[in-house]
Amino acid sequence: MRRAAWNADRTLSVHDDPQRAPGEGEVRVQVVNAGICGSDLHWYRGDFEPQALRTPGHEIGGIVAAVGSGVEHVKEGDVVGVEPLLRCGQCGHCISGHYNQCQVAGGLIGIAVDGGMAQDVFAPGVAVFKAPANVDGEVAAIAEPLACGVHGYNMATLGQGETVLVIGAGTIGLTAQLAAQAAGANVIVLARHPHQQEAARNLGAAEVIGEDEAGQQRLKELTDDDAIDVVAECVGGHADTIRQSVDVVRRLGRVIVLGVFAIDNAGFNPLTLLGKEITMVGAVTYGAIGGRAPDYQQALDVLSGCTEEARSLITHRFGLDGINEAFDTALNKGSKSIKVHITPNA
Repeated sequence: MRRAAWNADRTLSVHDDPQRAPGEGEVRVQVVNAGICGSDLHWYRGDFEPQALRTPGHEIGGIVAAVGSGVEHVKEGDVVGVEPLLRCGQCGHCISGHYNQCQVAGGLIGIAVDGGMAQDVFAPGVAVFKAPANVDGEVAAIAEPLACGVHGYNMATLGQGETVLVIGAGTIGLTAQLAAQAAGANVIVLARHPHQQEAARNLGAAEVIGEDEAGQQRLKELTDDDAIDVVAECVGGHADTIRQSVDVVRRLGRVIVLGVFAIDNAGFNPLTLLGKEITMVGAVTYGAIGGRAPDYQQALDVLSGCTEEARSLITHRFGLDGINEAFDTALNKGSKSIKVHITPNA
């Protein structure tokens, strides 16, 4: 079994390991596609120290190759998506469906244990979801970032017919657009780069706004009209987008923070939050809250209604031998990449 793994110098190399059978309650998934996430790039560019020999990859779609004892909901040959959250299943957070907050056995496949940039990945049975009939392994790999948006909208109780402003049009922003559209919302996307603007239009955005003077004027018009019910902040990093979100959302509106920030002070005016009575929701990964189906399953269901639109987000594909080139492409803004995928068995 071939797999990519981190080296001490933050590059990746390919290793050959003996194959093994899945253990009790475990599933061996033959990986069709594994996406490079922005969090993976933190390790590649040196923001964090990777664990040597760990295989990255938590955006995983594939085909069940073998199941361990006790696994009955999927069988060999099923197309599946892998929800990469590890959890104990017994603490209060897990029992309530907030298993993304598990502090006992929490972590991610691809960080805490070996992930999907390999010919096979081993996952707990509870984390393996059968895909709808028209969703293949390539598209199933998009369920993970899409589930983040589904989770945020569930937490903010997005209603049909509401207007959502998505700030940022990387993978998280564009999949948040798909999730909002599937929920019946009217979606406006604020996108910086022309290729991102084009992607948002191709996915069916009601309106796409740039960051030029005309775009800023249009955003002011929407703000003055109290037209934006929900803002999905999907940029993070060092951006000033939480302040922007609070400023543009309508009175009594909601702001969902999906972007992962590298700052400890968001810089917004708390009087604006107070005066407009805004609800701000932090949403990380996904769960199964309020008696609903798991956010990840909902994401797979969304994909069943927009498979080719979702597939269009995959702009680059590399085999395992091109793993470092793949990370370079994902990191390089000039590549115009949206989602870079590894195809380990191609």
